Amino acid sequence: MMPLLLCSSKLPTLHRVLSQCYPESLKVCGTLHSIINENPFRLQVLVDQWPSFTSVICRPRLEDMTDPTDQYTNTYFLFSKDQQRLSEMLQDPQTINWSHQLQIQGCQPALEEILRDLSDKHNTGIKTTSNYLYMRESTQSTDLTNQLSKMSANELQLSSLSPEEAPAVNAEWAFGGNELSLRYVERCIQTFPNVCLRKRGVGPPLAWALSEQSTEHRMGYTHQDYRNQGLLRIMIIRLTRKILSKGGPLYCHVAADNKTSQAAMLKAGFNYCGSWVQWNFHPI
Repeated sequence: MMPLLLCSSKLPTLHRVLSQCYPESLKVCGTLHSIINENPFRLQVLVDQWPSFTSVICRPRLEDMTDPTDQYTNTYFLFSKDQQRLSEMLQDPQTINWSHQLQIQGCQPALEEILRDLSDKHNTGIKTTSNYLYMRESTQSTDLTNQLSKMSANELQLSSLSPEEAPAVNAEWAFGGNELSLRYVERCIQTFPNVCLRKRGVGPPLAWALSEQSTEHRMGYTHQDYRNQGLLRIMIIRLTRKILSKGGPLYCHVAADNKTSQAAMLKAGFNYCGSWVQWNFHPI
């Protein structure tokens, strides 16, 4: 099946339809939001058919995926209501270059079987990472007065990250820690909403939370000397307000064993709603 590259005039309609399919469509819907709003990563949207689509893939342009080892650029976001049609799309060489190292993200664990089949067909290794998915539907404001008072007592102030601080974020990111991820973190800091905490607003960041091309909250971290003070919740809420002001969906993922971050998400008004999944592929 030859995938259809959707023109920009149809993207708001697709976004409206997919917003009725939460939480499974969150990754694609968040990416569509980014594409509709200036599209800083120059992503594309493919569908199996139009207007009665069943499968959607968001990805960079093929000409932008020039480094076969750069899985951070070679990232695809999927949503499907018909796994067979999705499988046909993914087998088309105009959709995915299976000779690359790449990653696929989505909120549908049921796609595991077809992705493993495709991995076998293209002689690639596959690694699956599944985390808890959290989403916030309500736009109700959350009171930060007490938390901000505690923060002031510690002489901490909210700020934003600069690209020069990407190495600190990259070093603490569970999916990063290498030169390619550092370049990706720099792009995210330069392009998408983020928030951090510093002493009196100066000095190195002591905690942070970022967003990325699918509008998801990512890379949250708090220095060990400042944990268990409710600071993560403050940053989550502040980042949520930034994303909400732009109209994006509010969601994130947390590892199953990270009880502290899970509690922070609940206190920030997010609710557990399913699974976030990332599939990493590498040629054998």
